[in-house]
Parts: sequence; C-alpha cells; structure tokens
Amino acid sequence: MDLFIVTGGSKGLGEQVCLQALERGHSVINLSRSRPSIKSSRFKHIAADFSRGLKMIQRVESVLKKLDVTAFRKIHLINNAALISPVGSLVDLDPAEMNAHLITNLISPLLLSQVCAHKAMADKKPLTIFNIGSGASFRPIPGWSMYCSSKAGLKMFTENTDLDLQKSKNKKIKIYHFSPGVLDTQMQQTIRGFKKKDFPDVANFKKMKADHQLRAPSDVASLVVRFCLTPQMAKNYSCLISVQDLEGTLK
Repeated sequence: MDLFIVTGGSKGLGEQVCLQALERGHSVINLSRSRPSIKSSRFKHIAADFSRGLKMIQRVESVLKKLDVTAFRKIHLINNAALISPVGSLVDLDPAEMNAHLITNLISPLLLSQVCAHKAMADKKPLTIFNIGSGASFRPIPGWSMYCSSKAGLKMFTENTDLDLQKSKNKKIKIYHFSPGVLDTQMQQTIRGFKKKDFPDVANFKKMKADHQLRAPSDVASLVVRFCLTPQMAKNYSCLISVQDLEGTLK
C-alpha cells in the first residue's frame, strides 16, 4: 500500500486522484480548504489554506512528522491546488490577490515538496513529487500574467530539482511536471465567466466546452495514479510529461 498526499482534493482533478487512489487500495491524505464527501478508513482530510504560505506549511509539517508511514511502500505528493484569479492587465490587478495567487500556486508547492522530501528521507521511503502544471507553463496568454508566471515557476522548479537529484544520484526521489490538458472542472467554468477585457481568449474556452473538447477529470486522474504506481514508467520519460504522453502509453 502506498500513501498519496493530495493538495486541492476537494473537487476536480484532485478529488478524482483521491478517489482513484482509494479504489486501488491505497491511503490518501487530502490537504484543502474544504472537505470532500469521501468516506473511507484510508482517507484523512487536513484543512489547509495554502494562501497562508509558510504558516500553513508548518502546520502540515507538524502533522506529517507524527505520521507513521511504516506500512507504506512509497509516498506520492500530488501538488494540485491552484488559483486562476486574478486575471487582467498588470495595472488592473489587485495586489492582495496577486500575493495570494503566487503563494498558493508557487511558494506553497515548493515548501510542501521540501517537507515531504524530508519526511521520506527520514523514514527511508521512496517519494514521487507530481506537480500538476499547465500549458500556460510554456507560453504567455493574454490576461494570464499571474497564472502563466506561477505555473512556469513550478515547471522550472521541477526541472531544476530533477537536475539536482540527478547530480546527487538520489534515486529515491522522483519529480515530474504534468500538463493535464483542458479539463471539465469548476476552474474551467470560472474561466468561461471572465470578461473579454480581462481575458481576450475567453471565447475559445467557451467553444472548447461547446465542442466537447474538455477531458473528464476522472480519466486524467486515472493516468496520474497509474503513472505513480508504475515505477518502470520513470525510465521512459523526462521530468516534463503531458496527458498525451500518458494516454499513448497507459492504455
């Protein structure tokens, strides 16, 4: 049995990752502001608002330090929690929202990755860090300066950490940045509600929904969980992977 630590597991892709891991007989710790309606003796919810940054991470760390992981073969951290707002041009953005965005999307995943790495090393358990990224990591999108920047930062953190692990010949920790494609989630609903002046590409996202081009979170979650549970997959990919990569392999 493995342990999955999932952030933002109360809805969307995060919730589906929790469910998929539980269905396969593994244990799950969910870190999110609200508790999902998941009932299982192998499921634990810890209330966590990642916009609080270091203080929140320290509270999570105190819980994880006391956690007995003897029964688990491996630990998987799924950094999924993220904000899409604020959107718009720089001069119109709210500074408080900008701060909360960067702390939630970038700073907290980095700090939590370190916490889990310390835990895994102390307890001599292999660790997978699986950062849920975005196509926005690779290109600028009008109105999305915050989201593109935070996701690009997470991508670079993944690449740099992977490089450091290779240089130190640390084979116990694996880290990945995963581009999941466009999912049919509440975040997408929020995106379709943006005003054109703040997000000029909003019509394209409405069209993708109308044309049934959005992937089901459950399908993508299945790929994420199966990848984490298949160690030999690591030999086939770099630290940057996409939903198309896994769809072509995990049939």
